[in-house]
Order: sequence, then structure tokens, then C-alpha cells
Amino acid sequence: MMITTLLNIFSFMAIIDRIASVFFDDPDDQAKAIIHSVSVEMGTVGFFTAQIPGDKFVIGGAQVDMVRRLAKVYKVRLDRAQAVGLASAVLATLAGPAIAAEGANQVVKYIPGWGNLSNTAVAASITEAIGWMCVEWFKEGTWFQHVKK
Repeated sequence: MMITTLLNIFSFMAIIDRIASVFFDDPDDQAKAIIHSVSVEMGTVGFFTAQIPGDKFVIGGAQVDMVRRLAKVYKVRLDRAQAVGLASAVLATLAGPAIAAEGANQVVKYIPGWGNLSNTAVAASITEAIGWMCVEWFKEGTWFQHVKK
């Protein structure tokens, strides 16, 4: 039941993400659609997997995929290893707030109800932060080689 619900939510959010990518010409609007849809997805995953150890692997994988998709929007060459490194660098930059949020989340995570809400907030907010920081780096273009059209 829970797996079916998660798959339906992922399918719905993926459809919204793809539609937004088609209808928006501006890269900033496309990036906004990608970041918000992945944040909602990861918040949903966080809600349903709060009491399951290892949910960070699923969330981390989706965040890396988001970084790769954002790179494509801004015409930045980025393979999977670089995307993992970039997501890790962003998390290192956000280390203080991320560690504080995750530490507080671990205190209440296993309490049904409160833990689900806490895990949702942490998963969605960290995904948003990673996305917007990557957008700023991609827009500057100082760290990566841009693809020539």
C-alpha cells in the first residue's frame, strides 16, 4: 500500500516537472519547477519513511538527480560523479544548519506523527537549499565548463 502510494506520488510529481519544463522557456522558471517538484517529492518520501532507517539514501539519490537536471537546464557539463561531489559540497557549505536540523530530526524522528512531520520538513528544506545553491553556482558559471550550442 505505502509503496504504491509513493510510486503514484513520484509519477504525479514527475509529470508536473516535465510539463513545467516544456511550458517554461526561461531557465530560472524551469529550475524553480524542478527544485519545487523534487522538494515536494522528498518531503513526501520523508513523511512516509520517517521510522525507516536509511531513508537518506533515497533522498540523497533524488537530490543528485536534481543537481544533474539543473545542470542540464543551465547548459553545464556535469556527469554523475561530479553531481555527487557538487551535492556533497553544497551540504558541506550548509553544514551548520543541516547538522542542526538533522540532529533535531533524529530526536523526534521515531515518534509517529511528530517524527513524520519533522522528517518531511527536513527533507524538503535541505532539498530546496541544495537546489537553489546549485542554481546560483550554475548561473555564475565559474566552476563548470558550459556546453556550447
